[in-house]
Amino acid sequence: MWVVFRVPCPTPDGRTALDLYEKRLHGITPSMQASARRHGCRFHRAWYAADGSAFWAIAEWETRDGAIAFYREWAIEDEPGEEMILLEGDVGLVPLP
Repeated sequence: MWVVFRVPCPTPDGRTALDLYEKRLHGITPSMQASARRHGCRFHRAWYAADGSAFWAIAEWETRDGAIAFYREWAIEDEPGEEMILLEGDVGLVPLP
C-alpha cells in the first residue's frame, strides 16, 4: 500500500515546510525506524518544496493495519491541513530492489 502525504504550507498554525521536514530530520530515531520495519514499512521518504509551499512524504506499507499500528505506537497525528492520498496501481521504469 503506497501512501502520499501532502501538507500545504505554511500550516494553519504557522509552521513552514522546512519546519515539518526538520521535525522528521531530528525526530526519526533508530528505534522508530526499527518499529516501522516491524510494522511492515518497506519505504518512507520526506521532502519539502524549494519554494516552501508544501511538505511531502511517501511511504509503502505491507498493510493498512501495520501502518495504523505504527502511528498509534508512536502517537503520530496528522499535521494541520495534511492530506493523505492512497495510491493504486504500480508501473514504472525501475523497480525497487
